[in-house]
Amino acid sequence: MIQWLVFLLFSSLAVVSALGVVLLSNPIYVILALLSVLVSVAGIFFVAGAELVGALQLIIYAVAVTVFYVFVLTAVPWEKALKKDSHYRVEGLLSFPLLLLLYAEMLLVFLVGVSVSPKGQFRELLKEFGNTEVVGGILFSKYFLAFELVSLVLLIGMIGAVIIGRKEAQTYDDRAS
Repeated sequence: MIQWLVFLLFSSLAVVSALGVVLLSNPIYVILALLSVLVSVAGIFFVAGAELVGALQLIIYAVAVTVFYVFVLTAVPWEKALKKDSHYRVEGLLSFPLLLLLYAEMLLVFLVGVSVSPKGQFRELLKEFGNTEVVGGILFSKYFLAFELVSLVLLIGMIGAVIIGRKEAQTYDDRAS
């Protein structure tokens, strides 16, 4: 019963914070609402028994991605961005049914759990090894190529961001001279 209440607390906080991400106009408040969503989702993972995924959610998203967004917030010339003054509120409200569907799916997975997995394989593996060992074993055996391709795509994205950032810095330096 306590687990159910904690899940409801984290999920309702995530929904309210997600609405804040869509509806707030101040970029600082949007980043804080996004951080609240990411921490709430990590809490949902912890309640569901996926400790590894919850820890990765906190480390990768709640820390690294939020710091990246703060970095972008400080690097973007907001005088140009504020002239446009569109925050995609209509698109955010139209995507709300999809958000509800995703939360319904998370609720279903939380209630039913791994017991409906094909042939009950995951339940036996979890009992035998544990959450981290199972995820690591599957990730680095069956999905190794996909894992490496995702890391390559992220590396290309980081290199592209550095190149774009250097061009922006050179453009501003040229104007100052």
